[in-house]
Amino acid sequence: MKKLHIMKIGLNILLVWSICTFAKVSAVGQTVNIDSLNALIKNKNFRSISEELKVLDKICNKYIESDLPRAEKIAIDMLNLASKSKEFEFESIANENVGRILYMQGRIDSSILFLKRAIDGFNAIPNSEKEQIESKTYLANAYRVSAKYDESIELYNQALKYYESKDDKIWTAKVLANIGSLYYTAGNQAKGEEYTLKALEMQRKSKDVQGEVISLVNLTVFALNNGNYQQGIKYGDEALSKLKNTNRTYYASALIRVGYCYYRTGNKTKAIEYTNEAIKIQKENKNISGMLESYRVLGDYYYETKDYTLAKKTGLEALQYADTSNRLDLRLLYDLLKRASIFLNQHEDAIDYSQKQINMKEADLNKDWASKIAEADAKYQTEKKDREIERLKTSQKIRLIVIISLGLLLIVGFFATFFFARSLRQKRKIAEQKILQLEQEKQLIATQSLLEGETIERVRLSKDLHDGLGGLLSVTKHKIANMKGNLTIPADQVEIFNSALEMLDNSIVELRRVAHNLMPESLVRYGLNSAINDFCSSIDKVNYYFYGTEKRLDEKLEVAAFRIINELVNNALKHAHASKINVQLVQEQERISITVYDDGRGFNPKSIDHSKPGGLNNIESRVLSFNGRMDLFSTPEKGTEISVEFKL
Repeated sequence: MKKLHIMKIGLNILLVWSICTFAKVSAVGQTVNIDSLNALIKNKNFRSISEELKVLDKICNKYIESDLPRAEKIAIDMLNLASKSKEFEFESIANENVGRILYMQGRIDSSILFLKRAIDGFNAIPNSEKEQIESKTYLANAYRVSAKYDESIELYNQALKYYESKDDKIWTAKVLANIGSLYYTAGNQAKGEEYTLKALEMQRKSKDVQGEVISLVNLTVFALNNGNYQQGIKYGDEALSKLKNTNRTYYASALIRVGYCYYRTGNKTKAIEYTNEAIKIQKENKNISGMLESYRVLGDYYYETKDYTLAKKTGLEALQYADTSNRLDLRLLYDLLKRASIFLNQHEDAIDYSQKQINMKEADLNKDWASKIAEADAKYQTEKKDREIERLKTSQKIRLIVIISLGLLLIVGFFATFFFARSLRQKRKIAEQKILQLEQEKQLIATQSLLEGETIERVRLSKDLHDGLGGLLSVTKHKIANMKGNLTIPADQVEIFNSALEMLDNSIVELRRVAHNLMPESLVRYGLNSAINDFCSSIDKVNYYFYGTEKRLDEKLEVAAFRIINELVNNALKHAHASKINVQLVQEQERISITVYDDGRGFNPKSIDHSKPGGLNNIESRVLSFNGRMDLFSTPEKGTEISVEFKL
């Protein structure tokens, strides 16, 4: 059974950062004067090529913090000089620098190419395991952004194993934070937050300011998704205060996320101000990935304020910076353009962007990758425990045989007890899951039986009213009309007699309308599309749109879908006092999708009482009875959008 999802409208999905593009503190001291380094390069006063390459590396890492285009030029100059001079170690360092810069600019495919070259170069150089692992950490982040999750988690685990063995707290914390980012991307926010908090604690202790601010902004994103906007502002403002005068690249990205916190607390002016400031910085740095995200977020702000024209215009501007390797942001951008096109009645554009979004989502989010990440992490944790056990065994060999034997007996007893207890827990858990599954199946069968009985009763009542009582009233009207021609009615009674005939006509019309609503004849004869079209056409405030290929569906599903639309429209008219209602049906080979939007009063989805029958709970029961999915988007005074999807 599919889980019902209820989400707030807006930008609930924001990308977390990966800590991979820091300036290397070990390579560049914080007190290094950039002007003096540039003077050295200009005067060419070096004793050797390697000395010049060291200075270029320092300059590059300083500019990475504030001026990406200049950093890229320095890195390429360094790469050309190292390659020409056959300084292979510096050539690998330069490849790594170029890869990091390209990643920050959103040019992911090119970044992966240079980082692989760096790894290959370090692999051929003796005693360069540390440099090779750093490059692998950067490459892991590029893989994550380009949806290559298996490769990403494998490289992260290699890096974590190395840094823990060296007791390197700073880089261990960075890798933990990156794994947290990967779990977030996989949809496991709780695990992502756990890793991030662990990383933040280590970064504060080791005074790694750059790593600390990244973790703070990632925690801002977690707070956003949990609706804790004030907590998000607290994390975000702390990060901004530390970034403003140190690293403008990350400062721009932080502005986007903190700005969204302010937007959700009602301070829209500050949110848009932050976003525009971020765009300005990203344009200066030619940060393609950053501009794509910033314009997309700005477009979503316009969308939520119902300025759909400006929302689409901003989205199209973001599309100019789209790089197919940055798939996560691109999917969100297609979603924005789709929604804006729907409200602008640009149906062909809406279908096109919707299909592009679906194609990317199906390609990236296959059902196996999230579990593979968890499996790879579990494998690493198991290996880590095995290494620890092996270390303990080695140290125990120097002890007395009696102590060793006693220790082994205790270990065996511990593991025997542990596995026995775990076996009991697993059996109990399986039994509980089986009971829960049977109860859910029982509830589903009961719901389906109830809906089927309701449908049968509606058909019977509709037929009885139309053919029985309707026919009887028609005959009665006919006889009374004939009597009028055969009787002499006093002049003062003619008006009363005619009024009675008119009331009888109205009763017949009303009876037929009730019978039609119980079970529309067009639904039985012609199918769902025709029935919905007739229903919507009968109400002035309702517009109906159909996309896809029309074909007959299962009779029970058609009835359920029609009832859902009927209830949603009536709710919008009765409770939301909507002046405009859009109904959309999308019918494809393997699914149908229903969307009902109104511009009424809206409400807070969290206020729904699921313990009370009626209303949305009835609709939810219909959806779940056919293994469907329902998404609800609503904000007070901004309308409501409800989407329902069934697999065929």
